[in-house]
Amino acid sequence: MQPITVSEKQENNILTEDIQQLEATLRGLWDQTKQAADVIQSLRQEKRELLNQVGELEEKVKDLESKLEQRDDEIKLMHKQLQDIRNNGLGTMNQEERAELRNQIIGLLDKINSHL
Repeated sequence: MQPITVSEKQENNILTEDIQQLEATLRGLWDQTKQAADVIQSLRQEKRELLNQVGELEEKVKDLESKLEQRDDEIKLMHKQLQDIRNNGLGTMNQEERAELRNQIIGLLDKINSHL
């Protein structure tokens, strides 16, 4: 076996330094990759939560639209009844019909006021 020359020692030192720099660079890259993966995971979780919230809000909107449609139907019915009363006059209604109409109007006003 031949003794290692100065030039070979320098080459070995240079190679060792290069390897150390490469290892440090790879460690840094690994750390950045891990951080990016953590951020991606967090964003995916946030997206799932937001999608759930969107679904809940869409259900609430459908429910409110249905209630609004019911209220509109009730108002149309009351308008028709009012128009019938105007056309026929109150004289043709008996006391019981007037009381029923009055109760319907009060009930409708209570429903409207409770939603305001």
